[in-house]
Amino acid sequence: MYVHIGADVVLRTEDLVAILDARLVRASEANQQFLQRAAAAGLLRGHNLAGARSVVVTTRGVYPSPISAVTLARRALAGLRAL
Repeated sequence: MYVHIGADVVLRTEDLVAILDARLVRASEANQQFLQRAAAAGLLRGHNLAGARSVVVTTRGVYPSPISAVTLARRALAGLRAL
């Protein structure tokens, strides 16, 4: 199944690793280092991290999303239940 994370981005639910609240990511030094390393490795997809409400980590990259983490988690779970 697939989950739409906003900004015309659709991801496979099988690839999802984590859906994080962007406020918590911004508040944590460890998460900031993770994002810097992802960007340095070319795995940070999208450009609007400042306006993101959530950060989606997949096996293929890290995606900022304008949709809240709770809504994305609901969408992902709904897709998994459909299987």
